[in-house]
Amino acid sequence: MGLARSLERRLERLADGISAAVFRGRMHPVDLANRLVRQADLMVQELPAGPGIPNRFEVSVNDHDLDPSIDIAALTTELSNTVSETAAERGWMIQGPIQVHMTTDPNVGRGSIRCSAEAEPGQLHPWAELAEHRGDRSFSIGDNRALVGRAGDATIKLEDPEVSRHHAVIYRQAEAIWILDLQSANGTTVNGRNVTSEPVLIGSGDMLSFGPATFALRVL
Repeated sequence: MGLARSLERRLERLADGISAAVFRGRMHPVDLANRLVRQADLMVQELPAGPGIPNRFEVSVNDHDLDPSIDIAALTTELSNTVSETAAERGWMIQGPIQVHMTTDPNVGRGSIRCSAEAEPGQLHPWAELAEHRGDRSFSIGDNRALVGRAGDATIKLEDPEVSRHHAVIYRQAEAIWILDLQSANGTTVNGRNVTSEPVLIGSGDMLSFGPATFALRVL
């Protein structure tokens, strides 16, 4: 399923999930979610591990656009899930759980939103883990992109001298998992085969080597 259609389906579920809550005028839950996703897309920045977005969003709408009976908690939960799922599909690093907070403000134009965002690092539920082939090290992967290397900003920090500071990136995008070598000095392999300048599709049970450090990938 294409990303556009997948997003459309998700927004349809958003509307169904809070069907009792109705926005007056032009604003509608699907419209609000679509605008928020577009705002997130505009906030994409290039990080060492690849494209990333802030994870804490402050959204304001005109008080006349929001029905007083709406369940704000349910709405913000659905909006958070929408942005989180979109980030997973597009391979955006998020650095912490997506949080959407909503307020009303008469200074916001009718039918529009005002959005600001910032990064607030936090614990993410793991979707995969790496277990060392001949050793006792293991690492959980919770973000959509995991930077492997010796540097302090690495998501998976390997102190082996043969591992480059920024060695490789493991990421999920569009329901697939990929690995990309970052021009490391000692190379990256998948089941013994070299990863070149193009991302390589990987899956549960594959053996990933960063220089001599070898780990088994397990998808949770």
